[in-house]
Amino acid sequence: MRNKAAVLTTIISFFIGLAVKPSSATELNAEVEQTKDGLAFVRIANPTASHRVVFIHGSPGSHTAYADYLANESLQEQAELISVDRLGYGASTSDLVSSLDKQAQVIGELLTSDKSNILVGHSLGAPIALALALQQPDRVDGMVLVAPAFDPKLEEPKWYNVIADTWLINWALSNDWQTSNGEMMPLAEELNELSGKDWRVLDTLPVTIIHGKEDTIADPDNSIFAIQKLTGTSKQLIEVEKEGHFILWQNVPLISKQIQDLLSETQQMSKY
Repeated sequence: MRNKAAVLTTIISFFIGLAVKPSSATELNAEVEQTKDGLAFVRIANPTASHRVVFIHGSPGSHTAYADYLANESLQEQAELISVDRLGYGASTSDLVSSLDKQAQVIGELLTSDKSNILVGHSLGAPIALALALQQPDRVDGMVLVAPAFDPKLEEPKWYNVIADTWLINWALSNDWQTSNGEMMPLAEELNELSGKDWRVLDTLPVTIIHGKEDTIADPDNSIFAIQKLTGTSKQLIEVEKEGHFILWQNVPLISKQIQDLLSETQQMSKY
């Protein structure tokens, strides 16, 4: 019975995911900008801030996934805030890019040399954030990773991904969900490549991982995998009771506080 309940929960979560939008999200009044490589993003500028926070959404998604955070006055006071449309989504170039490294490389254009750079990633956005930190460890100063997917063994294509990959079902999906499923099919292989890299270059980075214990989309063991692989001392895993994969939108105060705490921590570190 437990197995049947787990399967049913997964199915329900998947179909909720097909339609879910962050209903609590604040409407943004920000101009969409674009990098030379076609990456679209919005910016809440703060010229005097010593930090820049780059938000990276999951699959599917857009920059609006972080609308509540971009509208957070406390975060606005502490940092310049940027939220991207990953390649394949929103106003960015529409071609599917399933490579975590390529996604990270393009987002890396938004790292700045005159501020500390903090990455926030949700779901698939989390391994992309970590891939970027591995590419540019001297330019990334901290990460907050929410409901991440890291363990290759846990992220093999699900049965519904396989079905969605057939031409008939794929034809019926929206563009965003075609792109999303295209990212999911090779994800385990991408994560295997990511896990084979030397994460020790991140030892000096403060990293906070947050995962709802009732997440049926990205198994909470993904975060245990990551926290065990990270070897630095400035790391923490926050496991949250009665929260699932949509903790990003359902517990904005918790996530915001962890971002603020990390900003304060990196501010102190920069003094030494």
